[in-house]
Amino acid sequence: MSNVALQKVLIIGAGHNDIGREGQHDAAITQIGSAIRKLGIAVIFVDNNPFSVAAENNFADKVYLEPLTVSSLSKIIAAEQPDGLIPSLGGIQRINLIQGLIRNNVLKNNHVQLLQWDTDMIDLIVNPALMSNRLKALGQPVIASQVVASQAEADQVVSRVGFPVIVKSVAPRIEASRQLCEDEEDLARALEMGFKVSATKQCIVEQSIVGYKEIEFIGLRDCKGTSLLITGMENFDPVGIHSADSIVFVPTQTITDQEYQQFRQATLEIMQALHIIGPCHVQFALDPTTQNYYVIKVTPYFDRAMALAARATGYPLATISANLIAGVSLAEVKLPNNYRKQTALIEPVLDHIVCRIPVWPFNVLKKVSHQLDTVMESTGAVLGVGRSTEEALLKGLRATDESKYHVIVNQPQTYSEGELIQRLIHPQAGRMLDLLEALNRGYQIDELAELTKIDAFYFYKLSHIIEIEKALREHPFDVHALGRAKYFGFTDEDAAVAWQSSPAKVSQFGLENEIHPTFKEIEPTAGEFTEQTNTYYSTYEYDNESQRLAGDRVVVIGSGANRIGTNHGNDYLVSQLLFYLKKADYQPILINANPNSVAMTPQLAVKRYVEPKQVSDVLNVLAIEKPSMIFTTYHDQQLGRQLMNLGYRVIQIDNSLPQAQLKTNDQPAVEVISDGKDVTIFGISEIIAGNNLRTDVHGSISVFPLQDKAENQAIAALMPEIKRRVLSDGKPGVYTVRLTIIDATLRLASVEPMSIAKMALISKASGSSVTRLLLHVKLGESLEQVMYDYPDIAKIRKIFVQANTFPYNQLQIFGDEITGEPGHATGTVIAHGATLRDALIALKAGNEQTDF
Repeated sequence: MSNVALQKVLIIGAGHNDIGREGQHDAAITQIGSAIRKLGIAVIFVDNNPFSVAAENNFADKVYLEPLTVSSLSKIIAAEQPDGLIPSLGGIQRINLIQGLIRNNVLKNNHVQLLQWDTDMIDLIVNPALMSNRLKALGQPVIASQVVASQAEADQVVSRVGFPVIVKSVAPRIEASRQLCEDEEDLARALEMGFKVSATKQCIVEQSIVGYKEIEFIGLRDCKGTSLLITGMENFDPVGIHSADSIVFVPTQTITDQEYQQFRQATLEIMQALHIIGPCHVQFALDPTTQNYYVIKVTPYFDRAMALAARATGYPLATISANLIAGVSLAEVKLPNNYRKQTALIEPVLDHIVCRIPVWPFNVLKKVSHQLDTVMESTGAVLGVGRSTEEALLKGLRATDESKYHVIVNQPQTYSEGELIQRLIHPQAGRMLDLLEALNRGYQIDELAELTKIDAFYFYKLSHIIEIEKALREHPFDVHALGRAKYFGFTDEDAAVAWQSSPAKVSQFGLENEIHPTFKEIEPTAGEFTEQTNTYYSTYEYDNESQRLAGDRVVVIGSGANRIGTNHGNDYLVSQLLFYLKKADYQPILINANPNSVAMTPQLAVKRYVEPKQVSDVLNVLAIEKPSMIFTTYHDQQLGRQLMNLGYRVIQIDNSLPQAQLKTNDQPAVEVISDGKDVTIFGISEIIAGNNLRTDVHGSISVFPLQDKAENQAIAALMPEIKRRVLSDGKPGVYTVRLTIIDATLRLASVEPMSIAKMALISKASGSSVTRLLLHVKLGESLEQVMYDYPDIAKIRKIFVQANTFPYNQLQIFGDEITGEPGHATGTVIAHGATLRDALIALKAGNEQTDF
């Protein structure tokens, strides 16, 4: 496949964020779009996600905010005439869409080349049965399976292979479509759901390999057939728990070198046989008793595992992939000057361990089952990075922001023995406390390994953590006990609780005894070369590798794990803050531990620290960097106050959504900006009932801009009162002034910080970043300085609409918990039209199957 003549490429975005679809796709698009453009190739980008960072800030030459449908894309392709289509950046939903473009001859008729793959790869991806047959033909071991279109056909498969079986959809419209079935009742339920979410109304029934060890490998291949391995990773939990709901370690922890080489060879052979260009993620199931393995999934498109591989190794996977997509070979790729060898032809070697830990939505959606199985329920994940398995695990647990993990093994549980055994056999979210409880009660490691199918290696590591914590408790203010605890991942807060003291006293004691953190770089050569990825983690060793940046340093506290509600918007806000701080000649430094965060992409922050957002961890970074300012967003208000009390200048941005459904539907709201001295209106919006779109819509719909002359006159009359109310606290910012009608007269109801969702909507509609406006008034600039490029809203000829999307169907939630509250949302969609009716039609067209 020759890409020499590429002048323009099309990238289709991932659409709204969802369970299984966080920021990893948008992060890949921002990096790949930038790298493609540097090669002199124009990028056309299509998405309908208002929180897409890739759709702003010149990461593409032209951006379309259009429904993600075959019809819409056909018109864009006809108008733009791209030379190539990059298929690997939008997840499984976009691959289903590309299959539609191929079947309708849209690519063929417009002479658009499918990059990276042969066209039959699309069919292999959406139909696991075809992929299984292809792998079998390659000599790779695969699980016995069969495509079924009815309950009767499924029963025939079960009669042949027996229970348990796995049911998964063909061409699924959601990520989490695999379900484990132990009996006929489970099978009937799984088939009903599976047929519902399948584009072809088919499912695959396959034999179960629950209890096997799950291993994942990421490879990379160029157009000349040269390939290399990026990394291997190992699931803490066995097959039977979705890999996104499992703790995952990089690199692999328990497999032998012979097994490792076996998986490496299989990964490279599969990529070669399928002619894959770019990265590929291969999942294996390893029988721990016979050492036989199965290939259980091949994913040649960007996913959470590739994001983890890039974060864990420091290998610039997205940038190199962009070059490979454009036809540059691995041997020809020249890395930036900060990579000493400047060659992509190097398989990463790690001198650190990375642990990814999932986070679930159960603090918000109470009726979701906590049981862990093959259906994904986690909404996000965090990383812990350290020099040992223990340190990586404890830092990862701390990064989840769950306070119960501070002194991790000092939390006795009240389960009976029978309840504990059931929880060990049938794992639930947050199972780490159950495992530690079992060890504390004297369960033997071999016994626990048999009950849980978790490798005994991890129980030895957990036992070591228990031993360290016990020694810490028994030896207050002992240098050796504290040094050992710190080295393996404990914090000042942990020691303070163990010693019945304060974190400040523990910290001072540590400093007096030269127990202080050093920072190591996350880079792909294990220290062999002096790379400068500018991504660091803390540990307790000698030789600090992070040096204070020159210039005006600003620390931005990142979004952390993607949680249900508005966290996808929070990551958008943080990304925009970093971008515009950099443009304003600040040196933005990010603290974040979310592997799927767009904000973690190298183009945004000058420097990144993969650290938990606990006070002691943040203070360690601040001691190195000594920033002039710290930015926190609404997730970290308490952390911000604590840092203020310690004397730091903290700028807090409180743009959280109201937790209850808005009660001012069908009333206008005024969007204003204040520099603390003056107030300017920069738009009028409205919230309308969601069922104006279709009867089963759960939430409400935002409309912007409104251009009603009568309302404008009424709002103009209210301007003195609006200005007085907004200026009453003197805080610069962007605000939504909600209005209501009392006695047929428009009145001011409330003033609240503008939500991030509204900021994104106005940014996309106006073409001017509201985050930039907010940042600069927070930095003390006047409205006259800030508003110079904001357009005249009266001249915007399109109406934009925006709606939240919800995970109710995916999490199988029914009944009174389906409320459509913004706090339940996993994503947001946007559309536009010449009229409100046209905009609503476009919103519906692109999201027929979306759970609004």
